[in-house]
Amino acid sequence: MTTISRKLPLWSSRGAVLLIALIFMLLLSVIAATVMQSAILQLRMAGNDQFMEEAQHLAQAIAAELSLNPGNFLLTGEVGDGNCPPGRQDAGCDQSQLQVPASVPTLDAYALDYRVVRQEPLLWKGFPVREAEHLASSSTGFDAALFEIEVQLDGSGNGLGSAHVVQGMVVRVPVMR
Repeated sequence: MTTISRKLPLWSSRGAVLLIALIFMLLLSVIAATVMQSAILQLRMAGNDQFMEEAQHLAQAIAAELSLNPGNFLLTGEVGDGNCPPGRQDAGCDQSQLQVPASVPTLDAYALDYRVVRQEPLLWKGFPVREAEHLASSSTGFDAALFEIEVQLDGSGNGLGSAHVVQGMVVRVPVMR
């Protein structure tokens, strides 16, 4: 009895390996592209958070700087009166005597709006305050005037963050008795 063996051509098995290798390479390429797209998206989100946080810190710094100047809080006027930077004639800007903070000229990339607005009551009678000994005055009591410092920073036009900060401020007014 004779057996006939039949051999497959050598090139057909090599072609199958090549085809399988190409399929695996295609799958790996798709996975790599997906991972890269996800990493780029996460990087953009982290950058947006950083820009937003930077804008928030800048707005808070401007509000803090405005709060340090007593001349920004005008005790004349009515509830709702706004004190804006010089040259502003917007609605809500009853006076334009607000001192420009030193940090403002360096903010070219942001659109900036800030103001100080008088809140009610016009005068809070008998404001309860206890001063530290080194800050004590000869006044027997204090009234208070309430204000809000509002700062809006918008850097979205330049791909930066935006922030809106409103900070309350109490200005002590000595009672003359």
